[in-house]
Amino acid sequence: MENDTMRAFYERVSEKLESLSKMERKAVSYMVENQGELIYTSITELADRVGTSEATITRVCTKLGYRGFQELKVNVARESVTLQEKIHEDLKEDSSAEAIIDKIFSSAIQTLEMTRQALDSQAVSKGIEVLCRARKIVVMGNGNAGAIAMDAAHKFLRIGLNAVAYTDGHLQMIAVVSLTPEDVVIAFSHSGSSKDVIEAVKEAKERKATVMTVTKSGNSPVAKYADIRLFTRSQETKYRTYAIASRMAELTIIDTLYTGVSLRLNQRAITNFEALENALVVKKY
Repeated sequence: MENDTMRAFYERVSEKLESLSKMERKAVSYMVENQGELIYTSITELADRVGTSEATITRVCTKLGYRGFQELKVNVARESVTLQEKIHEDLKEDSSAEAIIDKIFSSAIQTLEMTRQALDSQAVSKGIEVLCRARKIVVMGNGNAGAIAMDAAHKFLRIGLNAVAYTDGHLQMIAVVSLTPEDVVIAFSHSGSSKDVIEAVKEAKERKATVMTVTKSGNSPVAKYADIRLFTRSQETKYRTYAIASRMAELTIIDTLYTGVSLRLNQRAITNFEALENALVVKKY
């Protein structure tokens, strides 16, 4: 028997179907037939599969009563599961600590291995190169990605690079308008669909700054504007609205870039290490 909560999406489609254009109906039909894949699909990928534009997908979502594609796919996923599954689909309320440890750690290990195999060494090498000669590095990410952005800026600061992290959409835009071709932007967005980050990246491109993006694998709106694309791969739960295991991969990518840059800078990095150690002595008992 069909889950009653699933009718929310079907009802919206049924109500609005007659008012949709031919291409909009095609997009809706694809979404109805492939609901299980929607949570893993970016708006760019969906538009490519349907053979239409991102603007058409957004317009369809709005006509169905959603604020955008992200809200549509998250609601479709939520409507298909129990409340318990929204926490973790493979764990239950009475799961033992041992089971939770095994599942979460196994997921993180698997994510790191999948990302390691998928990571483009040439893109990483290019990323290290542009960071070494950057006049300024602007790191950005919103929400969950904000913490990742701050970690990246912190590491680059430790080796003497001029890096600043911005987690607010307005500040991100303010930061990029003064960029030059000598500067680098690193944008973190697991989905690749964060509106604030996309707008800031577009502005940075107009200033001819080098743009590096770190997203989940596949086409996405923000990656379209990137000069350097780094991808994570993971088997995220399809019921949560934010990435969990993929954070491990993002942090490890940061460590990879940080280590590569440190090795290239050599004496400059070592000098900064030593100066930092001396400066931080007074911060510890």
